[in-house]
Amino acid sequence: MGKPVDPSELFARVGAVARLKRYTDDLDSAAAIITTLAVMIEARDGCNEGHCHRMANCAATFGRQLGLSGEDVQALHRGGFLHDIGMLAIPDGILRKEHKLEPAELKLVQSHTVIGDGLCANLRSLQAVRPIVRHHHERLDGSGYPDGLRGDDIPLVAQIMTIVDIFEAVTTDRPYQAAEAINILRRQGEQGWHRRDLVETFRVLSVQDTLGS
Repeated sequence: MGKPVDPSELFARVGAVARLKRYTDDLDSAAAIITTLAVMIEARDGCNEGHCHRMANCAATFGRQLGLSGEDVQALHRGGFLHDIGMLAIPDGILRKEHKLEPAELKLVQSHTVIGDGLCANLRSLQAVRPIVRHHHERLDGSGYPDGLRGDDIPLVAQIMTIVDIFEAVTTDRPYQAAEAINILRRQGEQGWHRRDLVETFRVLSVQDTLGS
């Protein structure tokens, strides 16, 4: 700053630096919270180590391929970690049940989307993640949950996470089944569950083996 110091300029600069510090602190806190919750989710659901990281990296790569904004790509990355955060509230006995769930039990499991949305609601840094958490089990034909959304009413970031989630579920510990995972997604697209163009874009990425990088 030039001398003599202009008090108004000094206060403005100090205020700007203070705001930047609060912002970076928020980012650090958000990153720490997300990482901790990811470990909890993996341990709670019996997921293989690295499941959430793979989901996050895969979803972010997919979003960049589609030309999404930086904000949406960040939401996808965070959503990969947190999309199933509501599962933390589901009882172990139901979550690990080996036999078919009773209707009431299935309804409780499906409530993880609403529970997760509520858990994120009061965190400013996670507002962009909420559509992913709440709507990643919706289907284009309206047969999904929790809100039965149809078509473009389903946020694009949630549609992306749905495709990534299915691919991860089929290929975990079985990377040779990537082709079968794509076939499943294509069949579901023909049933009206996913946008076919999104599935095809995802297929190209999986062939290029860039997912999760």
